[in-house]
Amino acid sequence: MSETAKNSILGRMATAGREERQARVMTLAKALRLTLARVADALMELPIAVIGAVVDKVDGEAVEAQLNDDALLMLLDGPDGRAGAAVFDPIVVGGLIQQQTMGVVLADGGVARAMTRTDAAICAPLIDMLLEKTCPVLEDPEDAALLDGFRFGAKAEDARTLAMALDAQDYTLIRLTVDIARGARQGEITLVLPPSDTRDADLDEGETEDESGDAPTMTDTVMGLNTDLNMIVCSLHLPLNALQALAVGDELPLTPAAFPNVQITTNTGRVVGRGVVGHVDGVRAVKPQRAPSHATQPLRRESDEPLVEMPQVEEISGPARREEDAPNVPTTGVDASLPALPPADASDGIAVDTGPLEDAKAGDANLPALDDLPDLDALPDLSDLPDLSELPDLAAV
Repeated sequence: MSETAKNSILGRMATAGREERQARVMTLAKALRLTLARVADALMELPIAVIGAVVDKVDGEAVEAQLNDDALLMLLDGPDGRAGAAVFDPIVVGGLIQQQTMGVVLADGGVARAMTRTDAAICAPLIDMLLEKTCPVLEDPEDAALLDGFRFGAKAEDARTLAMALDAQDYTLIRLTVDIARGARQGEITLVLPPSDTRDADLDEGETEDESGDAPTMTDTVMGLNTDLNMIVCSLHLPLNALQALAVGDELPLTPAAFPNVQITTNTGRVVGRGVVGHVDGVRAVKPQRAPSHATQPLRRESDEPLVEMPQVEEISGPARREEDAPNVPTTGVDASLPALPPADASDGIAVDTGPLEDAKAGDANLPALDDLPDLDALPDLSDLPDLSELPDLAAV
C-alpha cells in the first residue's frame, strides 16, 4: 500500500473520530436546545423546540442595536456585579401567557401591545430554570462560567435603558429561534451575557471594590448611571411656510409666564417635573419646583396661623352705641344676629320713619304753610267732556 493511500485512510479515520466526538460533546447551543425543551415541559407543560441557535460575540457599544423596544426586555443579575439581558419576542410572550392562562396556544393575531411587568413575571421562572439547568451539562468550563449565577433582575422600559445597564467591553449573544406548540408560533429568545473574566480584568486595570470588600450591587450601578433631562421653556405652533422661512436673527415670541413654568422631560418626552429659569454664577439654571407642604398637610388650626404665608387680617367693629339710643324692641325669640328694626306705628302695623313729621310739628321753617293750598272751587269747567257711556263694560269683556 502506498504512503498516499495510508495517509488518506488515516485522515478519514481521524475525521470520523472527530465528528463522533463532536456529536457527543455538549456544546453551549446544544445544551440550551435540550434544556429549554425540558424546562418548558416541566414548568408549563408547553412543547418548545429550538429550531435554530446562533452564538456570536458583539461589542458592548453595539448591544443596543441588537435589542428591540417592542420585545420583552429583562435585566439579568449575575455574580460579581455583572449584568446581562434576556429578550423575548412578543410572539413568544403571547404563547407563554396563553399556555399559563388558557392551557392552549393559538396562532398570533398580529395585534401589538406594550410589554408589562406581568409578562416579565411569567417569563422569569423560565429564564431562571433554563440558566440553572444548563450549567451542569456543559463540558467547557468557559461556557459554564458564562451562564453560572445569572438570574432575573428587573424589567427594562426600553432598549436604551437596558443598554445603559450593560457596561462590559464585549458580550456573548445567544439567539435561539423557537417553535411553540408544534408550529402554532415561532419567535426568538435572545441572551446577552458578559464574559466571566470581565470583573477581574477591570480590577487589573486599577478599579477597586468598595471599602467593605463587596462588589457594587445592581442598585448602585443603576443609580450611578447618567440621565439626560430636557428643559422645555415653551411650545410654539407655526405654519410650515413660516418654519421654512426662519433665518438667523429672527425672533420667536414666547408664551406669557414661560420662564416660571419650564417642563423637565426625559428623552422619550415624559414630563418628570417643572421648574423656574434663573441664573447661578452667571449661567442659566433651572430650579425644580416642589409641591408645597400644605398640599399634603393642610394647616387649618388657629395655632397654624404663623406657619401660613398670608397677610394678617384683624377684625374691626362699628362705633360704640349708647344704651339709651337702642330701640325698645323685644328680643324674646329673636335671633341676635338680625339687624335692629325701627319703631313701628301701632295704628296700622306699618313701620314708618316719623322723624320729618316731628320736625314739621316743631315748626320747621323750610316747610310751606298748609293754609296756602289753592281752593277747590278754582278748578276749570269740565262740562265739555264727551259722554263715556258707549265704552264697553270691562267686567263683561
